[in-house]
Amino acid sequence: MQSLDELVGDLVDRYTGEKDHPGDGGPGLIHRLDTLGLRTRQPADGGHAPPGSRPPTSIEAVSWSQRIKVEAIQLDMQLRKSGRTQAWHRALKAIPPGAEAADRVPEVLSIVGRWHGTVLTVLGLRGPSVHFRHALCLACGQRTVYGRADDDRPRAWCINDACKDGDTEMPARYEGRRLYLLTENRVS
Repeated sequence: MQSLDELVGDLVDRYTGEKDHPGDGGPGLIHRLDTLGLRTRQPADGGHAPPGSRPPTSIEAVSWSQRIKVEAIQLDMQLRKSGRTQAWHRALKAIPPGAEAADRVPEVLSIVGRWHGTVLTVLGLRGPSVHFRHALCLACGQRTVYGRADDDRPRAWCINDACKDGDTEMPARYEGRRLYLLTENRVS
């Protein structure tokens, strides 16, 4: 798993990824969301679409980009305990030291990791997660488990904010042998 600094670097500066899943070294992921090309088709007959009929970029990508930027600014303000805002890229870069100073690194790592994963999914660099609707979380007992079945690293996680897995105070995560225990824990 990437550190908080590495996740923020992927979002803002360059997408380097991690050892087992390297990035391409290209522009930051949020920049890619902001400049994502059109997802609409050109007229098949070579004709012209009416002006303004196509959005300048993917609506979904713009929506996620704006949401992450707003949440980053708010999180930075909370960590600094300040009412003053910074530009989104400065706020994102200030999050890792702010999380350390506020002693909230695990919580902030989870939030930034969720942003990172969302951007990778929206950009198509990673497949979407799937709701395991028949599986109960082993830690909280709720049907709030999602997962991804990548060939090299199948994994699942609980999205219940109230879930506390052991001493981690974080929602449960499932990989390896523990993932197989989760899949056997089904409710009809």
